[in-house]
Amino acid sequence: MSRVHAWKWCYKFDTRRTNVHNEEKSGRLSIINEEIIDKIHEIILDDRRMKVRELAHAVGISTERVHHILHEYLDTRKLSARWVPRLLTLDHKRNRVTTSKECLAMFNRNPDEFLRRFVTVDETWIHHNTPETKKQSKQWVA
Repeated sequence: MSRVHAWKWCYKFDTRRTNVHNEEKSGRLSIINEEIIDKIHEIILDDRRMKVRELAHAVGISTERVHHILHEYLDTRKLSARWVPRLLTLDHKRNRVTTSKECLAMFNRNPDEFLRRFVTVDETWIHHNTPETKKQSKQWVA
């Protein structure tokens, strides 16, 4: 214990303090509660592109508290959604149907050989011309 810290306690007991427990402070009350957390969670589920500043304004708390709730209580982070898959065109859909039918026919002819030789990949169509910026496309994700 430092000399200054010890002096403060001695002074407190000299001024008739009778216990060593902390007294209630008259500062701000904690504003993080289940109701606020649930409200922020509902808002970001409705619009995942909501900015922290907008969330703070909607709920009536500081941006620092919103950051704390988003990261510590809701375990979310903001990721760029710029490279999201786009809708398939009619030609793409027809090509998928045709290819699927051909694969089903090959499977029906020789299932063991088909499964041994068939290779699958994750087909993701990416549209590179996006009018919004990367920052504008960010979304909250868990």
